[in-house]
Amino acid sequence: MKIQHFRYISIGLLLFTMLGVAGSVSAQHVFLSGSVGSSKLEMDLTRSGGSLSGTYYYHRSGSGNKLKLSGQISSDGSFTMQESDSSGKVTGTFKGKWSEDPDLPGVSLDGTWSKPGEKGDGQGFYAFEQMIYFTNTKIIDREYKETIKAKRADLSATYPELSGNANAAGFNALSKARAMQSLAAFRKDLNSLTAADIKRMSGDNMGSYIEVGYNVEYADDSLISISYSEDTFEGGAHPNHDFFALTYDLKAGRELKLADLFKPGAKYLQTIAKYCLHNLQNKKDPETGEKLDIATDIFADGAKPTLANYKNWNVTNKGLLISFPPYQVAAYVYGPQWVLVPYSELKSIAKKDGALARVNK
Repeated sequence: MKIQHFRYISIGLLLFTMLGVAGSVSAQHVFLSGSVGSSKLEMDLTRSGGSLSGTYYYHRSGSGNKLKLSGQISSDGSFTMQESDSSGKVTGTFKGKWSEDPDLPGVSLDGTWSKPGEKGDGQGFYAFEQMIYFTNTKIIDREYKETIKAKRADLSATYPELSGNANAAGFNALSKARAMQSLAAFRKDLNSLTAADIKRMSGDNMGSYIEVGYNVEYADDSLISISYSEDTFEGGAHPNHDFFALTYDLKAGRELKLADLFKPGAKYLQTIAKYCLHNLQNKKDPETGEKLDIATDIFADGAKPTLANYKNWNVTNKGLLISFPPYQVAAYVYGPQWVLVPYSELKSIAKKDGALARVNK
């Protein structure tokens, strides 16, 4: 499978809601988007005490073909859910971990899906909570696919398009342009591949590819913040991963720059970098508790207060999300890194009527 499980994946229309259940036990209700293998899905789950239940459907089947989910979840987030069809027949099992990372905006699920009686590990599964608060606006997935046989290359992109909003045109144009620019840069790289390069890469039947997807970090009728992922392979030991982002003020009809979030003259880069550097350098191995030495030595420059280092940012309802691709602040083995800078750290320099203040009311 080409898609790597880091965090981001193309999504469809979702809504996010937190519900309370009367009594001593409160329920957490989340809407998520993700994939089993390469098959995209949408999931609606409720966690209440030790139970986990809900429904999900695959994009290819449509929302009218939902499967029921029912299972158990432990205090550490480990869960098992069985899926069943409309007749009650068990058709599969999800096993995995429910996580709420303080450096990510919402819930993430990670694990496997297997058929009844299947031996082995099954297929990889993951899903991410979506922070969408629209009343009338809707998100539509737009997809582009291309195969360049002469180069043994596959290109694909899924990007969001809005409908039902008077100021959607500007966002839609930028969203498509960013995704297509990513593919165009990949095509340019392909032109440098020789016949020998292509033969060598096709020896393992992988060829080369680029896949662009997106995740909604925050969206309401006046503001939308999208993080895009870019997974590429052009030979070598492993795929490469990168990010780009788009935050758009739907009310004003324009893209926001990082400086637009803060008061004039505010030293926002220094404030953000100071928090991120401390966070990154104190990240620990979840199993051993030892520091991972991220953003140190040769990787310290990747967290310095420059616009280039902090170009991948998104507004969320918990603060400012900064995304660092592999190699920027840590070795590839550690994967991408994320830091969620809480609004409390930025409140004194944020514009009172700016995007951060609007989503952190």
